[in-house]
Amino acid sequence: MKARRIGLLAWGIAAATLTSQVGLLALLLRYPDELPDHVTGNLAAHGGSVVVATAFPVVGAVILARHPRHLIGWIMCATGGTVIVDAIARGYAVCGLYLRPGRLPWAEYAAWVASWSWFPSAMVPLFFVPLLFPHGRVPSRRWRPVALGGVIWIAVTTTGFALLPGSLGDFPDLTSPVSVSWAVVLAVPVLLTPVAIGTAFAAVLVRRRRAVDDEREQLRWLLYAVGVALVGWTLSFFPGEWNLLAAVLTLGPLTLLPVAIGIAIVRYRLYDIDVIINRTVVYGGLTCAVLGVYGLVVLAASYATPTSLRWQWSVLVVAAVAIIAYPVREWLQRGVNRLMYGDRDNPGVAMSRLARRVADTLAPTALLPAIAETIGQAMRLPYVAVELAHASDGGHIDDGGARPMAAYGTPRGEPHRVALVHQGERVGTLVLSKRSATEQFTPADLRVLDDMARQVAVAAHAVRLADDLQRSRERLVLAREEERRRLRRDLHDGLGSALAGLALHAGNARRACPRG
Repeated sequence: MKARRIGLLAWGIAAATLTSQVGLLALLLRYPDELPDHVTGNLAAHGGSVVVATAFPVVGAVILARHPRHLIGWIMCATGGTVIVDAIARGYAVCGLYLRPGRLPWAEYAAWVASWSWFPSAMVPLFFVPLLFPHGRVPSRRWRPVALGGVIWIAVTTTGFALLPGSLGDFPDLTSPVSVSWAVVLAVPVLLTPVAIGTAFAAVLVRRRRAVDDEREQLRWLLYAVGVALVGWTLSFFPGEWNLLAAVLTLGPLTLLPVAIGIAIVRYRLYDIDVIINRTVVYGGLTCAVLGVYGLVVLAASYATPTSLRWQWSVLVVAAVAIIAYPVREWLQRGVNRLMYGDRDNPGVAMSRLARRVADTLAPTALLPAIAETIGQAMRLPYVAVELAHASDGGHIDDGGARPMAAYGTPRGEPHRVALVHQGERVGTLVLSKRSATEQFTPADLRVLDDMARQVAVAAHAVRLADDLQRSRERLVLAREEERRRLRRDLHDGLGSALAGLALHAGNARRACPRG
């Protein structure tokens, strides 16, 4: 129950983040003439921040829904919380200073909060997510002082921005209501931003060198994202003032961070949260599609129909949306299932892909590795191996053991085995790992795997015949060489010794005969 409450809280933060960002953007778009240029001049940046700010708590909510205590999930949700505070403060300041001047109290303090809250919102995920990814811990004990230094650096720099005297950055026509003259000393460490991101990059690099198999691929995407962030935030110091270029250099890398984690989760089964992602994408996408269609149809009907007929149009709109919702859900479900489970729901495509791969592979030694890779990719399985059974001289299966001939991926948990039978004879075993520790193969999975196993059995039988032929050739070569060695041994030890003895006796006899 506690885990469920944490999951609901995380999704609530994600929804509130999206709502606050969309509300702020709608406010700026609703009153373009009443607002000064320095507020409306960055509408493109505000539009981009909607995506960036929402991506963090959404990914965090997905993680916390399965792992309620995971530190990375809490950091990403906390990022969404700071974004909510920033959006509310910024919107309140815009209303109190420009749209309803003098009517809303403490508007200048709301502008003050909005002027410095961006720094922890950006720096906490940029520094701590790479430092702790993927297990929520630093790479080793030696990195603990680095993490503590990051906390101190973000706190000091944020305090410096908050107490900096002069005009507010996002509201240049307003003087900071809370300031001290020496705060500029605390704000100077902002110049260490590239160093901090570079340190996070080094942490990912160190962890990736120690990682193996799937974890290396998970870290590879994050390494790209942090590398882009390092370059972008370093270059962002050169424009001098906040503009569209600076927004691209800073918001762009921030967007890549949750994208990299999302790829690690979806493609490489990080955190084993496939079912959560499936439901989130399907029903989240369905909700957005339904709301979008409903809003567009209602908006069009409100302009095209007289007032007396609008309630009838509302009934028709609801009916139309209900009719459209089902095929949209089916389309989303198929797309997400293909992403999460491969060609499980389309066995014809899976079999066609396997047949093409077998036909294109010429070398017998490369056939089974190609088959294992194709099955793993087609079914989105973390591990696939093909084992060939030993065959005795009588043609029976030797139950003493099987030898792995090909493998793809990294084994996880208890494997699932499918017998490879060709013409009534068991020629091997198809070894498969489940997509996650808690997920079992469905009947649809088993049907596709059984169909694939029949094709793999033919290929395994051919490979085993080729292998047996190769071993027969090797035995013939060994027998020939052994016979040559035996002949050399016989000639040296038998005939050679006899001839040498005869030569010795002949020499002795010659020396024993008198001269003349």
